Amino acid sequence: MKRVIILLVLATASALCFADVPAWLKRPEKEYPSSEFIRAIGEGTSAKSAQNAAVADISLFFDTKTDVVTLAVKESSAILVDDKSMFASNQSYQQIAHISSNAEFFCVKFTDSYYDKKSDTYSVLAYINKKDAAQIYTARINALMDSIETYRFYAKNEKEPFLAIAALRKAQVLASLAEKYIHNETIIVPSDSAKFQNALKTIALIPNERTALKKGLTFSISIIQKEKRFDPLFSTVASILEKDGYAYAVENALYRIILDVSCLEEGYDAGNFVRPSLDVLILNNAGEGVYTYSKAYARVGGKTLEQAYTRAVTKIKQDLQTNFLAE
Repeated sequence: MKRVIILLVLATASALCFADVPAWLKRPEKEYPSSEFIRAIGEGTSAKSAQNAAVADISLFFDTKTDVVTLAVKESSAILVDDKSMFASNQSYQQIAHISSNAEFFCVKFTDSYYDKKSDTYSVLAYINKKDAAQIYTARINALMDSIETYRFYAKNEKEPFLAIAALRKAQVLASLAEKYIHNETIIVPSDSAKFQNALKTIALIPNERTALKKGLTFSISIIQKEKRFDPLFSTVASILEKDGYAYAVENALYRIILDVSCLEEGYDAGNFVRPSLDVLILNNAGEGVYTYSKAYARVGGKTLEQAYTRAVTKIKQDLQTNFLAE
């Protein structure tokens, strides 16, 4: 008789323990059917790491990488800041500038985490409602395409080729993001592929439009300071132009790039230091400015003043390679 009671108690305790496991973990297909949801269960040593694991599995479903998307989002946000006056009234453009997190990009939601004491692991189910996600993607694609068309219109009507190309570069950044959204939306709803054909055709036109504008666009380069130590900056700018599809010309260039380098010398017991700064100006044939870039750098030092200058020039080169013409 005692043995039966013990078995009943053990059976009851086992049932209670199993009941603590959430339904989404025991029966994910029943709770989040694949006909309506994209889902993935992640495990980790914390609730956050479990969420990250689940999102990583979700991203595999779309065959994309969250870091690539995040970069495109940051670039599009930077464009909004840069053109806040031009696009202050463009509400659709404002909308897409606030896409920031990976989870939001994928329209992902999470269940509450479940902690398994026995394995010392957390589990989380990440899920996407296909219908809701399709609506969000479509709205964002439409907003992006509106802004892309605005930039293309601006480029078509801009008389200054350099500024027209800059507008198309921004259109290209947004086009890359729109293309990713179209890719994901049509994975969720394959039958929607036809309605985005015109958008994809427009996206495909932008690189050719930029290339056509760049033909015949030439630049000359000059550095105000005639010191030999600054010569590497000349070759750096020339290589950036070449890499971006522009041509360098010694004479009769359409645009003139002027570099103004300043290095404030400082002497200390620890060594020699300089505080470099750079101002870049691009002028058209009429002498009008079409582009400016300025940067003040932290001081750099060396055992000798010449070493300090060498390091300063290296720092300026690295900055130009990252930011020149990308601003």
